[in-house]
Amino acid sequence: MSSGTPLVDWLFLIGEWIGTSKDQFGREGEIVTTNTFSLELGEKFILGKHETKRDGVVENQHISMMFYDARNKRFVRKTAFSYGFLNNEAEYERSKDYILFEVTPEPSPQAFDGMRWKSYIRKISETEIRDGLEVAKDGEDFTNYGDAVLKKVT
Repeated sequence: MSSGTPLVDWLFLIGEWIGTSKDQFGREGEIVTTNTFSLELGEKFILGKHETKRDGVVENQHISMMFYDARNKRFVRKTAFSYGFLNNEAEYERSKDYILFEVTPEPSPQAFDGMRWKSYIRKISETEIRDGLEVAKDGEDFTNYGDAVLKKVT
């Protein structure tokens, strides 16, 4: 079971998570985020199925595959969005309870022109995580774009 790689530190994610946030990700309103994680493909990948609802209406669905790239000694995550693009995410920074990914959207939506992105996941406890995005315009520092604290349901 993925022993010998840092993926083992993230196996606590397996299960269902739910959280709420308000006025995040460039929009107003209450956001409910549901994430379900499973261990897949020879226990080398953590598959995530994600849904966000804003004021009770589904706004976004996406799936992600996170794995540890032993050759390059870093985490990689691929995230496909119902909006019609894919994020290629490569570990930028990591500790035992935090992974910061540098994000390259493909194809990059026109609205993202001149912007750089980072995503992160932070373990608060075995039953609580913080999941979010940072953004920067070219030549500027990164700022928080939005995040949510999620609690484990199952």
